[in-house]
Amino acid sequence: MDNRSLGLLLVSTGTIFLILTLTLHIAGLLYGVILGSSILLNVLGSGILIKFIADQKLANL
Repeated sequence: MDNRSLGLLLVSTGTIFLILTLTLHIAGLLYGVILGSSILLNVLGSGILIKFIADQKLANL
């Protein structure tokens, strides 16, 4: 799996967790775990995508 696919998968999963957090009426520890994993997955996925874009930009020079 290349970096682009991995980054998109992580961002998509993080977005799904965020939507679940907003639509389901949950509270307590489960809410924190889902929200925290959503933030973590989105940040990691974005970082991987930014690195992929930078690598592609350098390869085309």
